[in-house]
Amino acid sequence: MLKSSCLITAGLLSLTAAPAAHAQAGPGGCTSSGTHGRCWVAATDPGRPGGLTGPPPVAAADPGRQAGGRAQGGPRYSCVDQPWTAPPAGDPLWGGHTPAQGSLHFMLCQGGGALQGWPRVVFAPNGQPVVVPQVSPAKLAEQAISEMGLSAPDIRLAPPADSPHGATIGFPVWMWTARREATTGPVTRTASAGPITVTATATLTAIDWSMGDGSTVRCSGPGSEFTDDQAGRPSPTCGHVYAHLTPGGVAGIDATSRWEIRWSGGGQSAFRTMALTSSARLPVREIRTLNTGGAR
Repeated sequence: MLKSSCLITAGLLSLTAAPAAHAQAGPGGCTSSGTHGRCWVAATDPGRPGGLTGPPPVAAADPGRQAGGRAQGGPRYSCVDQPWTAPPAGDPLWGGHTPAQGSLHFMLCQGGGALQGWPRVVFAPNGQPVVVPQVSPAKLAEQAISEMGLSAPDIRLAPPADSPHGATIGFPVWMWTARREATTGPVTRTASAGPITVTATATLTAIDWSMGDGSTVRCSGPGSEFTDDQAGRPSPTCGHVYAHLTPGGVAGIDATSRWEIRWSGGGQSAFRTMALTSSARLPVREIRTLNTGGAR
């Protein structure tokens, strides 16, 4: 049987945008077809904002009033609080607030700076100025990564996992993953906010196969697909030979894909890694021979 579960240890960004065009990317998931499995997402360095930080908050108390500023080392920007009719209480744009607590402002922004969403609906508590949120290039990178849909390996085995006999001690086993953009890459996605665009690229660097007998095989790529004319031969890129029976006669196999993700934009760049794991079970048997000829 194939089991599926998903655990994410690196949160991915969820952005909100203008009422005219809601751009939202929720937490990233681990998806796979065929052989599914549990997924781990780990970021060794998610990228730290530095250099360009975007403009400071913008205050605009009156409708039609224009406010401007300058990002650190960046060009000027301006935001205008536009007159508009706010939706009724309970609308998602209120973000859980009520009209008694404050008001919604429809901000139009242009110019430099990493503002999150142009235009933008902003809630301002009673008696406080309108604050236009910011977004850093690192957060845009998280949005781009979340849109990649990277998957754990789609496990393929020869002998196949559903074989009635499975693997045989002393005979080669082939391992590979079905080839799709999400499982083998490379995958490139972009995310933008105002004038800032960030591009992220994920590259598969290796797949680690834990074979259920205490050994792990690292394959530098997706592996070679088995064909019938290769029967009895070892895989040229990713294979294993069982030397003894596994507990219960079934090997629990985990395949972990290792991804390198690089992003750049907004005057920044960073590097991170990601690991996604799927599982399968493969019967392992032993063939014994009996000599009945007797001694001469």
